[in-house]
Amino acid sequence: MSGESERGFRLSFKSDRETQEILLQKEYFYKTPYIGHHGWVSIQNPSGDNWDELNDLIQEAYLRAAPKRLVNKWLELYKKEGKEE
Repeated sequence: MSGESERGFRLSFKSDRETQEILLQKEYFYKTPYIGHHGWVSIQNPSGDNWDELNDLIQEAYLRAAPKRLVNKWLELYKKEGKEE
């Protein structure tokens, strides 16, 4: 989820509770208002340095919420590209 306001660009995503706790220890992440108690985390005006980490977090959030058939398709494509660790 993303949005803009007078303070700039905000990006929000759902994480598991453990990941949320780790992210909230970093100065640039904060608990998303109203839905943070469900694991949502936000970042205001992400810098270029944050995008590698955000890319992984956004993928994890998608895979957590997507239908199984789409998750399987994504994993299949991901393996074909040789990105599996």
